[in-house]
Amino acid sequence: MKTLILCVDRDDDLGRKAGVRGPLIGREENLNAAISLALADPEDSDANAIFAAISLYDRLKKEGKDVEVSTLTGSENVGMKSDEIIAKQLDEVIKKVSPDDIIFVSDGSEDEFILPIITSRKPVKHIRKVIVKQAKNIESTYYVIVRALQDKKIARKILMPIALIFLAYAVASLLILMIRLTNPSWNFIDPGTLALTVITLTLGVYFLERAYGVGEKLRLLEKRVKTAMTEAKITIVADVLAVLVMLAGLDFAYEASLSSEDIIKKVLLFMHTFILWFVFGVIVHEGGRTFDIWVHRGRYKRSFWIALLSTMALGIVVYSALDYILLLMKVVSTTSFIPITILAVSGVIIATLAAFLHVKIRDEENEEIENGD
Repeated sequence: MKTLILCVDRDDDLGRKAGVRGPLIGREENLNAAISLALADPEDSDANAIFAAISLYDRLKKEGKDVEVSTLTGSENVGMKSDEIIAKQLDEVIKKVSPDDIIFVSDGSEDEFILPIITSRKPVKHIRKVIVKQAKNIESTYYVIVRALQDKKIARKILMPIALIFLAYAVASLLILMIRLTNPSWNFIDPGTLALTVITLTLGVYFLERAYGVGEKLRLLEKRVKTAMTEAKITIVADVLAVLVMLAGLDFAYEASLSSEDIIKKVLLFMHTFILWFVFGVIVHEGGRTFDIWVHRGRYKRSFWIALLSTMALGIVVYSALDYILLLMKVVSTTSFIPITILAVSGVIIATLAAFLHVKIRDEENEEIENGD
């Protein structure tokens, strides 16, 4: 059994501070890299983690174990980019070393976020955390905080919310000042309330972006839009049209809901009107994707017909159900259940056709795979 002792420098301190690029394989490479990083920044925890990995390597070697030590480096832009780099380096190390399992040495920071990447390749039989000892007094604590704030990565995390609070308060104060200069009689909201509202809104948006990576998703969306535009894809046009259709549906649905005073009836009338526009928007979206596949790849997307029939069936069934409820509540003037029943039955028939079509396409794809094999 061969064991790989693995360190991960997720934010690439080795590259940024010591000019060392990963992956590092072997005791000598790792020792030289750790020394270079320690000389460049004696307080960097990644250097301690690498030294700990080398120490563990030496101990296991003396015990007669078959081990190897390696360090992976990511990117200063911690997230998807750094994890992609680490995954490629890990595959390279596994190909060269061929370990049976892995001991993961971590400095207890962000490195453990890449554990799923490691465990998807090889089993991790042990995790060792390296914690740097600090003197337990106020002066040392102050020194540690000051040094931490000098690290750009840590400073962004700590100082950004504080900066946003001051910025939001300043914007709110200036806004109040400008309004009162142009309109002295204005007294709709006091400055404190407005400032608190702007602060909470700003921090809410910031924390939401940090939690769900909104910025990264917006950058990916921008990249997709640019690609779609350069490749003359109809998808972007279809998506915009689908959004416009749904916005129009929301407007018509809102107008329809105004015909009643009861809140429940308002909701039912809103949904009853909007469902048809929603179905049309989904069909436009799926139709654009299928058209692009047909134009650019020379084949059509057979699952489009399943999506089309399923969406139509769902829309018809929901529409007829709402029609039935509105009729029972005497919101609509229709006096017969027959048209509604026919509509609901037709939705069920279309859903059944979609199910049969799905089975047929699945069987054809399985047959194609078997013939290809």
